Order: sequence, then C-alpha cells, then structure tokens
Amino acid sequence: MNLPYVQKHKNAFRYRRKYPEDISTVLGKLWHLAPLGKTEAQAADNWKRVNAAYDKAVKDVRDRHREKSPFETYTESVSLIRQLGFDPSSPYDRATFPDDADGEDAAREQAAAEIIERYPLDPSGHPVGMSAAHELLVRSLLNGAPPRPSPRLSDIVSLYKAEKCAGEDKREKKYAQRVDRVAELFTRVIGADAELLSINREDARRFRDALAETGIKPESVRRGINIIRAVVNHAIHENGLANSYSNPFNKLPIANLDAETDVEKRDPLPTDVLQAVRSRVLSRGKTELQLIWRLLEGTGCRLAEITGLRVSDVEVSTATPYITVEWHEDRRVKTKASRRDVPLLGDTLEAAKEALRLAKGRAMLFDAYGNENGPDNASAALMKHVRAVTKNPLHVVHSLRHNMSDWLRAGGAQEREVNLTLGHSLSGTGSRNYGSKPERLRATTEAMKKAHEVKNREAGPIPQETPAEPMRPNVSG
Repeated sequence: MNLPYVQKHKNAFRYRRKYPEDISTVLGKLWHLAPLGKTEAQAADNWKRVNAAYDKAVKDVRDRHREKSPFETYTESVSLIRQLGFDPSSPYDRATFPDDADGEDAAREQAAAEIIERYPLDPSGHPVGMSAAHELLVRSLLNGAPPRPSPRLSDIVSLYKAEKCAGEDKREKKYAQRVDRVAELFTRVIGADAELLSINREDARRFRDALAETGIKPESVRRGINIIRAVVNHAIHENGLANSYSNPFNKLPIANLDAETDVEKRDPLPTDVLQAVRSRVLSRGKTELQLIWRLLEGTGCRLAEITGLRVSDVEVSTATPYITVEWHEDRRVKTKASRRDVPLLGDTLEAAKEALRLAKGRAMLFDAYGNENGPDNASAALMKHVRAVTKNPLHVVHSLRHNMSDWLRAGGAQEREVNLTLGHSLSGTGSRNYGSKPERLRATTEAMKKAHEVKNREAGPIPQETPAEPMRPNVSG
C-alpha cells in the first residue's frame, strides 16, 4: 500500500501518526492509533475515515484553545441571545417597567443571573474568570447588544474557508492552505491583523509588491492577489458592505503579466517524444501505470479523472463503450462541464478491459492510485519517464490532453465535440444543452474515431507487444 501512517501490527494493520507537540500536550498522548483491519483491502477502505478523524481531533483542540477575536466573540454572544429567545438589539429596561416581573426584562435579568452563577465571585460580588463571550452576553442581556465590531482579516479568512473550502477533498485542503499562506503574508506586510474596513489600496499595492519580491512569477503574483480579493469580496457580500466599501484588490495592475504564461501553457508532445515516452512507460512502468498511460493517451482525460475511476464508471459491454467521469466521494471533478462520458476505442478499450480484469472484486479501477494521493503519485511516476526523454518544461503528462485536442480538430471535430470530449466549458445555451446523453455519446464517439485515425497516422498505434528497450530521441528543450 502507498498510504502513509499505516503499519503492520500483530497480523493486522493500524494507523499510527504522531500528534503535533501542542496537541499532544493537551491530549496527554503522543500518537493517534486506530485499527484499520486485517487485510490490505480493509486498511485501504478504512484509511480515509481514520485519517479524517485525526485531522478533526487536531482541529478541535486548536479551535478550543485559540483566542477568539472580538468579532467572533460578538457573533457567538448574539447567537446565544437568540438561542435564549431574546432579541439581541432590545435592551433590559427595568427602570421603565419596574412592575413587569413576568415580562421580557425579568426573563433577561434571570438569564444573566444564571450565567453569572456559573462563576465564583470576588469580595465585591463580580464574577471571576468569566469568558469574553459570556461577559458580552451578560452585558447584552442587560443593556442590549453593542454595535457589531468590524471583522478583521483573520475573521473573514475563517468565514471564507468555512464556506468555500471546508471539505475533505484534497484540492479543497490545498486551497485552504494557500488561503492561509496568502493571509499570513498580508498580515506580515501590514504588520497587524487588520480590520476589513481599514484595508486600503496602498495596503493592496504593498502586498502585491511583497509577493513579487519573493521571486515568484507574475502569474503566481496574480493568483495570490486573486485569492485575497476573493476573500474580501466574500466578506463584503456577507456583511452587506457593497454600497459602502470597495475591494482594494480589484483591477490591481501586475508588472510583466503576459496573457499566456509558462504555468498555464503546455505543448503537445511531438511525435518522437510521444513514441519514446510511451515506449518507456509500456516497457518499464508498473502494470497499472501502463494502463493509465494508455487511457490518458486514448481519451485526453485529466490524470485525476483516470486515477479516480471506479469499476462502476467503466462500461465496455455496450455498442459504444465509454467511461463516466463524475464526482464521487474519492474524487471531485474540476468543473461541472468535466462531468461527462468519454468514448473508449481501439487500444483504449482494451486497456479498460484489462484494468477491469485486474480490479475484480475492488471498487476502484486502479487500487494503487485510486486514493487521495493517487494523482500526485501517478504524476510523479509518469513524469520520471517524460523527463528521461525530454527536459522541455512544456512537455508534461498533461500534454496528452493537448495532443488529443489537436487530433480531434485534425479529424474535423467541431468545437462543441472537442469541448464535450475533453470536459471544457460549453459556451452558449444551445451548446450547454447539446442533445441527450446517448446523442452526446454518439457525437463524441464519431469525433473520437476520426481523432484516433489521425493519432495512429501521426504517432502510430500503441504496440500490442512492448519493446524490450525504448528508443530515446535527442530532445533537450
């Protein structure tokens, strides 16, 4: 198994992971231990649940011991008042209605007294050790809630992460980490956990310049600015500030930002490079890796779309065989347009059938790569073969999608067939609603047949018997 934190223990498998020092101090133990099962299949099935339990335990401890901001304290206090059945904005008014013993004022006074009774009193009768939320709650019950404090950067980051990237999907976790890194850099640049309404255009320019000074490419600067702009936009919307506060990160100019960047640009693999990489993978790669390559080359799918396939996603018994790319608990597709049926033809169909035979009795088509880290592990393994052939940074595994795009167009496919096959966004209502599922599959199958004819003419068919020693072209950049 390629899963981390798994060890064999007394004829079974268990999860063993060390807690961070601050967490182990609170919990009073060094390790998170949990049984995974007696077989590798059981361990693989249980790993995700147990790993999520570890993450939750760490998060819960840190959330409990983190000092809340004034905005968080206010929000929590107002929520508690509403739970008690009171209007947060209504003040206690015993002086106006001194005989209203059964009214709301009496009830608010009783609720405040019950909270105070939870704490010891000093000689003067004041509670000792009262939490900030309870102190604000008592004051709000007796005097009405004070004006809401302005949220700080940490507040709006927490809100954004809770609503935009709170899932267990690996992509969401990575995005949450990027949000944290961007917020941390902004805090260092400004020198404080700034209030939202105090962040101005000059702060935005200083942040942009600080990003550029780290040496990253202009495109990476743009991504960092886009993240914090999204965080601020979300806070503006959620706090009703659209008419009073303008996002200072909007339309922020970035020096040397080209329309097309090296990060986004990928070239198709030239014929000699494609043949050499293919030969290396099919003669030296593990069986599952060979099958993944054949499916990538023959479908134009993204790597994660292939490694995340379930056995139930592969249909080879119909007149038009296909794989279904869709969201499931172990893999989330990139966009709504990415959810599609992709035809299987020729060697690609044979690769799918072979994968089904090897996966008999399992849920995932590729056991070694059908997990959270599977796409990264498969990418790293395949890139070793690519880099053994070419050092050109624009030649990567993802280049196969560009190859398929070229083959589809050379075969006469229209833009909508290309987009349907590759999972690109469809423009226009007519294109978005293009036919029924059988009609879409028929159209993409016809387009794929012609693309495979072009592919076989230009790059040759995938050999049925792999060569003993692959040829290596002289490609350096």
